[in-house]
Amino acid sequence: MASTQDSFGSIQDTAPPGAIASKLVVGLVILSFVSYPIYALYLHPLSSYPGGTLEKLSRIPYWIACIKGNQVKWMTAQHRRYGPTVRFAPNDLSYTEAQAWRDICVVPKGKKENGKEIRFHAPSANGTPNLITEPSLMRHATVRRVFSPAFSEKALKTQEPLFQHYANLMVARGRKMGAVNIAELLNWTTFDIMAEFAFGESLGLLEKEAYSEWVATVFNTLIVLPAIQMIEFYPLSRKLFSLLEPKSIAKMRLDHFNHTVTRVDKRLKDGSPKPDLWNLVEESGVLTPGEIYTNAELFMTAGTETTASLLTGTTYYLLKNPDKMKILTDEIRGRFKSNKDITLEALSQLDYLNACLREGLRVYPSIPSAIPREIPEGGNVIMGKWLPAGTRVSVHQTSTYRSPTNFKNPDEFVPERWLGDLIYKDDIRDAHQPFSVGTRNCLGMNMAWHEMRLLLSKLIFNFDIQTEVDASWRDQNVFVIWDRKPLPVTLVDIGAPA
Repeated sequence: MASTQDSFGSIQDTAPPGAIASKLVVGLVILSFVSYPIYALYLHPLSSYPGGTLEKLSRIPYWIACIKGNQVKWMTAQHRRYGPTVRFAPNDLSYTEAQAWRDICVVPKGKKENGKEIRFHAPSANGTPNLITEPSLMRHATVRRVFSPAFSEKALKTQEPLFQHYANLMVARGRKMGAVNIAELLNWTTFDIMAEFAFGESLGLLEKEAYSEWVATVFNTLIVLPAIQMIEFYPLSRKLFSLLEPKSIAKMRLDHFNHTVTRVDKRLKDGSPKPDLWNLVEESGVLTPGEIYTNAELFMTAGTETTASLLTGTTYYLLKNPDKMKILTDEIRGRFKSNKDITLEALSQLDYLNACLREGLRVYPSIPSAIPREIPEGGNVIMGKWLPAGTRVSVHQTSTYRSPTNFKNPDEFVPERWLGDLIYKDDIRDAHQPFSVGTRNCLGMNMAWHEMRLLLSKLIFNFDIQTEVDASWRDQNVFVIWDRKPLPVTLVDIGAPA
């Protein structure tokens, strides 16, 4: 390296400015690598929260668990090791306490909303938010007010013929097939119900006894959701993917969305004498065409697989616990003399049926992971501690519902815990919020309850359900929702009156 000596005898570096700049950049990079762990572990605003060292430094362990389908087991283990609050990534906190639901999801007067973490949800093909991804609290409230009447108890009562038709068709298909994968049978049913509700016509899955290409695309999309979430999380990867996205994937997304557009447009053009979604939604003029399409697509995914998943899981646990199945069977067959007696109103009064479904939602929740929120500008207080803006917070459902702090014998299927059994008097029932809480809770909750009660009751009223219970069925991957294994059963027709 060239150098000169000044009049005071000191050595002066005469390296080119570019070389000096390069050294400076290298030095800054090295400094950042050295200083970041110190900051993340000891100086970060979340440094006092428990969690693994690697998790506090990087989101990579979380992404690995998600993409492998191991997120639920991984997060449950994190909570078992570190307690009810876990820092599972540099800027992410997971909770398992009842109060966390209220602190995260409820918006008291004068408090800013913890907004939805938009990157968690796959972007819609037309770029328009739906009820889940709408970032504006005011716009969300406006759009929700438009759809709410269609999901009210009064409106759902007018939908009972639709529910009954597909429940009876499900029974007819079960009777014809005898041996069936109950997971498929329930999926066909929920997709047919929602298609007629949202589009004015069935998908015909029960009639064909098979998935359509469009529904198969839904399942394929769900499996790659964690990868999409990871891509969307980082600006650079999001930009690169937009440039390098394979044409086949882009076409699949567009075809799926266009299928929704085509069906909605046909329904709006043709009209319908039946009380479906669009007849029950007032013509307020509030919704844009884009919002109509994205929310129709949302209903077809959020209102189908989740209900079928819960019913499959509950059926498995009832089969695994024949004493519980007998109590439920006796309640249903003792209450009704024929299929036509099984009404939505009557089913809501069956205590053990409701307890079984609620327990199913605890041990096998439709959304087994968590839906994160983001602390807004100015920060918010969660569980008594102030958190800075940008912190992601969530209640992890499976970890919460399987926590021995919240529920006695948490891994056992015990409907009696919801019926006042004194053994379970100390259960923290408020920790169980499978449909979330607050102004962004599940809009279709009432509809889901009616479907769940009706479909499970029709199956049990008409069939003795038999199978060899395989305990390994519970060992399932999760890609945001359960990647359900087939649940083969034999439906033995008992000749119940129509």
